[in-house]
Amino acid sequence: MALKNWKKNINMVWRDISGHRFGSMFLSPIKSGDAPHYYEVIRKPLDLKAIKNRIRDEDITTTIEFYRDIMHMLMNALMYNAEDTDVYHMAMEILSDAQACIEQLQQTEAAVNKPKDSPGPALPDTASTASVVKADDESKAEEPEADDSDASLPAKRRRRIASERASKHLRE
Repeated sequence: MALKNWKKNINMVWRDISGHRFGSMFLSPIKSGDAPHYYEVIRKPLDLKAIKNRIRDEDITTTIEFYRDIMHMLMNALMYNAEDTDVYHMAMEILSDAQACIEQLQQTEAAVNKPKDSPGPALPDTASTASVVKADDESKAEEPEADDSDASLPAKRRRRIASERASKHLRE
């Protein structure tokens, strides 16, 4: 019964995210013709329909797993697209809105599941992803020779640079 209720709630959050003004950009898989070399750069592509199917198939059964996949999908967009592109800015906007929706669900879950004498479970810091992305943007000024959006760099190197940068900020 609990999983059924969770699915109902998470599907409402999924609808909010897919109904975002930029949600349609993330609804279906990327077509190779629309994004050259996308599948060489992005190892695990995700889209909103795939995430919904993972919920249906019970591959995703917790809010944290849902959050992970939504952030993975959006990080793919941020990693593939240069900062000065529309898609990058769309991903940044939907990222903050998605975090707010998921955080609201987590707070509701914590309040509902909280034992009377317990301070409640610790929620993951959903704001940390946004701060990592912002800190990443700031650090790019410090690393002009290692710009992961530079098309002249091989895709593997761009991925490595982006991964190292994200890992560095997560450790901080």
